[in-house]
Amino acid sequence: MRKAAAAIVALLCAAACATGASPVGARPQPAQSTPSLPAQGAFDRFYGSYRTEAGDILVVTRLGWFADLADSTYRSLYSGTGSSRFAFGPGFRTPAPIAASLEFGDGRLTVRRAGRATTARRLALEQTDVSIPADGATLAGSITEPAGPGPHPAIVIVHGSEPGQRYYYDFWVGLYTSLGLTVLTYDKRGQGASSGRYPGEYPSEDSLTVYADDASAALGFLSGWPGVDSKRVGFHGGSQGGWTVPLAMMRHGKAAFAILVSAPAVTVGQQVTWSDFSSGGARLPSQSVEQMDAGVRADHSGYDPAPALAALSAPALWLLGRNDRTVPTDLCVERLNALRKRNIRIQLVDSGHGLLLNRSGLTADDDKAPGLAPGVISSISDWIRAAVG
Repeated sequence: MRKAAAAIVALLCAAACATGASPVGARPQPAQSTPSLPAQGAFDRFYGSYRTEAGDILVVTRLGWFADLADSTYRSLYSGTGSSRFAFGPGFRTPAPIAASLEFGDGRLTVRRAGRATTARRLALEQTDVSIPADGATLAGSITEPAGPGPHPAIVIVHGSEPGQRYYYDFWVGLYTSLGLTVLTYDKRGQGASSGRYPGEYPSEDSLTVYADDASAALGFLSGWPGVDSKRVGFHGGSQGGWTVPLAMMRHGKAAFAILVSAPAVTVGQQVTWSDFSSGGARLPSQSVEQMDAGVRADHSGYDPAPALAALSAPALWLLGRNDRTVPTDLCVERLNALRKRNIRIQLVDSGHGLLLNRSGLTADDDKAPGLAPGVISSISDWIRAAVG
């Protein structure tokens, strides 16, 4: 999707539909000078999943995000005292006052907050770098396998609009491996270690076709991976990936399921029109809801996902923010319901485009969010257990 007047922050969707910054794709800027952001690469040696004595999973990403899957905390990490100590504040991009401190050492992570210390041990997840043959490119990827005997269900993480690399999706790797799935992430063609020509960020039908072909190649590769149940391999698509995944599923009959987050079910023109009313969540619209709805419905330009959605037969979870300023949630729900497909489950949460707890949908309020909107993790977890097993 086109870039709005202001950059869009799309937490956890791995990319905004427009070409704005993503919290999984770019380090945040601190709200004040101290505490400071760590240097690039500071989290490479700490990246991974950690399990507490109570069995809760904590995830640390290479881009400096901390997530507690038990209570939906999601925060940016800032430098502490020493190279293995960090801290986070009360909100996603709010570094002060310090709400918790983190200390890494000997395969452990100790989190101190609210006068209580929690220690978690790093999980020994097996990760293998792979090369995936695609049309006119070789995609560089990583396969992360959960602990325990297989065969495991598996999932391919499909990019949004950003020129993405596999490490943008570390959070999703942590979540899905905690649910027993093997996860494949890959660098977009022409980005990172992948070869080929980068088609660009605008979702033309040609570029979406290229990305769908790449996603299909990735799913085919993962289906043949040892220890993977080839009958239970599916897709995760965030934001613009919501256009890519249904196209990829039309190309690959082996796709068993799909999870779409903050994903449009409308045309490209309709999404852009909606986003432009708020400059991608940078400001509150001056138009009424009725005026915005009329403007969106009047635009039928750009790629239309209707044929791909009509062909979608595998179980699919569609997770949308009620206050999304980038994707017109109400119209997406209307279009999905009009399909009358029992295989599609729609779940709404109190978030903007980024799935953080945000009742205004403005990106500035994402900065203050303490974590994910209630229901994000539980909706995905419950649906995976019921639909995938």
